[in-house]
Amino acid sequence: MSNRIHVLINGEQFGPYPEAEFREHVAERKILKTDLVWREGITDWLPSSEMIAILDAERVVAPILPPTSKSVFEVTKASAELGEAAAQFKLATMHDKGEGVPLNHVEAVKWWRKAAEQSHPQAQFRLSLALEAGQGVMANEAESLQWLHAAAEGGLAEAQHQLGRRLVNGQGAPQNDTEAVKWFHKAAEQDHAVAQCSLGFMYDNGRGVKKNDVEVARWYRKAAERGDAVAQNNLAMLLVEGRGEPKNEVQSAQWFQKAAEQGVPGAQANFGLLLAKGHGVPQDYVEAYKWFNLAAAQGHANGERNRDLLSPEMTKEQITEGQMRATLFAPKREPGL
Repeated sequence: MSNRIHVLINGEQFGPYPEAEFREHVAERKILKTDLVWREGITDWLPSSEMIAILDAERVVAPILPPTSKSVFEVTKASAELGEAAAQFKLATMHDKGEGVPLNHVEAVKWWRKAAEQSHPQAQFRLSLALEAGQGVMANEAESLQWLHAAAEGGLAEAQHQLGRRLVNGQGAPQNDTEAVKWFHKAAEQDHAVAQCSLGFMYDNGRGVKKNDVEVARWYRKAAERGDAVAQNNLAMLLVEGRGEPKNEVQSAQWFQKAAEQGVPGAQANFGLLLAKGHGVPQDYVEAYKWFNLAAAQGHANGERNRDLLSPEMTKEQITEGQMRATLFAPKREPGL
C-alpha cells in the first residue's frame, strides 16, 4: 500500500506527497488542517488533521492499555523514555506545538536531540532548525549545519533542499554551487517542488553546472506542475522565448495565469500584457487592467507602466470594472513544496 498522500485544495488535486513532505506542508500551513486528503487504504477524503492523527498512530506503537487510562502524551512519553526514536520525535513535536502539554521549546529540543542521535532524519532536521533560530537552545550555526547534513544524508527531501540553499548562499559553510546542485538534485528527484525550481535556476544561470536550456525547462516544468508559483512564471517565460521547449503562447499564457493567481507580481504583469495584446488568450482590456493593477499594487514597475499605457484605450466603465476585479482578487493557495 502506498503511503503517499493526495491533497484537494479549491477543487484541485495536488501530490501525491511522501509523508515527510506532507507533514512539512501542514506545519507551514501550505496545507490547512481542514483541507481534504486521501491515500490508499482510506475509504474517503478526510481532513488533513485526521490524516496526521492516523499517521501518528501508525508511527508509535503504544502498549495495550485500558480505555482512557493514559493520555496520548503519557503514552508517547513512556515510549520515548524507552528509547523509541519515533516516539521521541512525536513527543518533541507535542512540546514544540503545545499539543496535549504546555508549550516548551527547551523540552522539544531535548527530545529532538535524542531522536536525532538515533538517526531519525525528521528529528535531525527539526533540531537543525532550532539551532539555526536559537529556539529552545543557544543558536549554533555550525552544529545546525551538521544536523542538517545528517538529515539530508538520511534522505529527507526538505533537508536536502535547505542544505543546497545554505551552500548557495554560503550560510554556515563556504559557498559551494557544485555541492548545492548535488543536494538540489537529490531533493528534486523526490519531487520536492522548490528544489526542482532551484535546480532549474542553477541550470539557467550556469551555477555549479553547465548551462542547459533543456534541463532548465525540464525542472521548471516539474516544479510548475507541482504548483510552485516561481517555476510557473519562469516556465512561462521560457515558452515565450522558445527556450528549452518550442515557443507556445497558449501554454505560456496558461502558466503566467497560474503564477499570477498565486500572487506573483511579475506573472501578473506578464499575463496582463498577453491579455492586452491578445497573445495566447483572447484580447481583454478589462482583465488586463486588473492584472496590471494587482502587479502595480505590489510595486511592480512594468505593471504600473502598462496599466497607465492601457488606460487611455479604455472607457471609464471598463476601468471601473478592472479596478473592481482587482479589489475582489484573492490569491490561490498551492502547496508548492
